[in-house]
Amino acid sequence: MLMCTLKRRGTVKKADRKSASRGEMPGREGISIVIGARSFFFDVTSPSGAARAAGGMSKDCGICGIYPRWLRNRATPRNFIAVYGLLGTVQAMAFIYIVVTLTTLEKRFKIPSRTTGLILSGNEISQVLSLILTYYGGSSHRPRWIAVGVGLSALSCLVLALPHFIYGPGKDALALTKEYLDQTLLNTTTVPKDLAICPRTDNPEQCDAETMISVNLLPRLLVFISQFILGIGTTLYYGLGQTYLDDNTKKKNTPMLLGFTYALRTVGPAIGFLLSYACLSLYIDPKLHPVITKKDPRWLGAWWLGWIILGVTMGMFAVLIAMFPRNLPTSKDTPKKDGEVPLKLDVVLQQKCAIHIEPSKPIPLEVEYIPTIREFPKAMKRLLTNWLLTCNNLSSVFYVLGGSVYFTFLAKYLEVQYSTSAAGGTVIAGPISLIGMVLGFLLSGLIISKFKPSSRPLLAWNVLVGICYVAGQVSFIFLGCTSAGIRGVDLETMQINLTASCNTDCNCAGVKYSPVCHEASRTTFFSACHAGCRAFLDDKQFGNCSCLPLDEPSSHLLSQLEQIPGSRSFLPEQHVQQPAEGPTYDKVRAGPCTNDCNRPYLFFTVLSCVVHSLACSGKIGNVLVNYRSVEKRDKSFAQGVTLMFISLFALIPGPIIYGAIIDSTCLIWEESCGNRGNCWFHHQENFRYYVNVSAAGFTVVGVLFDAAVWYLGKNLDLYGAAESDRRREFAKEEVATTEADTKKEVNGNLNQRIQNSPL
Repeated sequence: MLMCTLKRRGTVKKADRKSASRGEMPGREGISIVIGARSFFFDVTSPSGAARAAGGMSKDCGICGIYPRWLRNRATPRNFIAVYGLLGTVQAMAFIYIVVTLTTLEKRFKIPSRTTGLILSGNEISQVLSLILTYYGGSSHRPRWIAVGVGLSALSCLVLALPHFIYGPGKDALALTKEYLDQTLLNTTTVPKDLAICPRTDNPEQCDAETMISVNLLPRLLVFISQFILGIGTTLYYGLGQTYLDDNTKKKNTPMLLGFTYALRTVGPAIGFLLSYACLSLYIDPKLHPVITKKDPRWLGAWWLGWIILGVTMGMFAVLIAMFPRNLPTSKDTPKKDGEVPLKLDVVLQQKCAIHIEPSKPIPLEVEYIPTIREFPKAMKRLLTNWLLTCNNLSSVFYVLGGSVYFTFLAKYLEVQYSTSAAGGTVIAGPISLIGMVLGFLLSGLIISKFKPSSRPLLAWNVLVGICYVAGQVSFIFLGCTSAGIRGVDLETMQINLTASCNTDCNCAGVKYSPVCHEASRTTFFSACHAGCRAFLDDKQFGNCSCLPLDEPSSHLLSQLEQIPGSRSFLPEQHVQQPAEGPTYDKVRAGPCTNDCNRPYLFFTVLSCVVHSLACSGKIGNVLVNYRSVEKRDKSFAQGVTLMFISLFALIPGPIIYGAIIDSTCLIWEESCGNRGNCWFHHQENFRYYVNVSAAGFTVVGVLFDAAVWYLGKNLDLYGAAESDRRREFAKEEVATTEADTKKEVNGNLNQRIQNSPL
């Protein structure tokens, strides 16, 4: 006799020991099937029951063993996508913020671009750990691993802001404020060199402790450490989050969900550009009033402020992502009321009660598989000998190499080519390019999910958009402006001779780079001293300059100015009587002259939007190749290998390579106490040619590997259709086998009864 009953077990009692001996699991809800004297227990525990006590196996939202009632049903793919996507937005904000504030960091701590590239590679060096982290984290509680990574990212943001609180805004930045000038102009012996006009005597640079701070190793080390920590957090976020999403959603929906999360993540840089614009528009010490404008290359914005905002925001998201369960519940896991049997299970039991069931061991809730280090080499060999995956990874490497310069050094590129400020240039070009990226991700994800193109045309599209991307990079070469140049700098021969007969007696060799512009002739001078200026009109103008390219007399203001005796002719603003409407041919203003570059800048922005939109439309296909070309057990590890490839061969060498290329075009360096610092003036045309030609060359190699992926992946199952078919066939075979066994058993019993019949 076979009987099906629903039993509910509470806490472990004496009675439970007896039931446990019959194969039932105490403390669980389940179906008890009794066949004669034997009982078989099948666990159907709801997430709110003993599963929560199983340590990390709960499918409710909660943290540290606390599962609030109002959070229990919030563990859904939709909520995870929202939190994961918004977290990606903040992560992307941090990436863009370091890109935009990079030139400010270089100026503040006197860092050349080559060294900057090496410092930023700390982010990618730590991502080599992605192999180990994704190998173990992929088989553990992935949301909590992601939360640990996000917490480390929050810490890295706060570490990056530390140099400002340790060293302050710096002596050079303070020297360009009204508060500093009001004090020093009354004492002409302490006038800073970058404001000195015709000092007449050569005073050697004082390399005191405060000056040496600017070239100290500690600020650079702190930036490197922060980037190293940030890289660990980024690895856990990317390596585990995407596979968690893919494993907990339908395979056919993966392209659309990836496109949505990528698009949401791409919104982050747009907000990051706005945040950087807001912070860099403030002076490095917001309490002070600068005497220079934001377009002056010496302007230093409040770069440190954004890192505090980003660090606090990431800390909040770390708590949110940690609340998700190890696996998201499916529709069949929806909690039922006590005593209620799920409909599907009830139907199955009604159909199967007549089937003979062999005794078996109790079915556990879940068994956590933890990979061992002995299996690591085998898993690595499986992935490295997967030629489709390897070609796909190498394609990503060269695409990243080709495009990284437009992100890592975007602010510098716009400053040099289009004379924009660190804040103003990127706030327009950056978001517009990102709009194209968002459209590329969204449209490609939706189209792939809806029409499900086979692997052949989808991978061919990747090759086509790669060719278009190369064409766009080549076009950037021709989108530039004519350089205004600096008097005494020959752009043809790359020779510099700043000394002329009109400023020989001024001893300007020790004066720091502080450009001034003669607006009548659109001529930029290295400093007011090199322009031969002998009078300080106000905090932004110099007069009585003898090196101007016009022949008009330059002594008409001399009678109106009081000459201060001593080594520097420098007058306080209140001692100067300026004519209300006087000629300007012997005046210069602080800051370099700039050309009208609006049209080339607009073309660059629009073309960048189109190119990045096309490039991003092919990335969903590359991600699908990574997922579908490996076994399920290797999926998270494959993501780690991809991150390792990109980090080792693209993100680490990329900034260093482009930093060296950019430094090779530098004509005027910052020199401080015998140490070379940041670059103040680049050869504009060489900068544009070298950068874009190098980027296009790397991308061409990436297109070739994309062609190899197209050839090798022609029969790839991108949407899990083959796997679904195999499961259906297996289910049919299992049902057929079960029915055959049942008929055979019934016939056998019938024959036995006939044989045992007294007839």
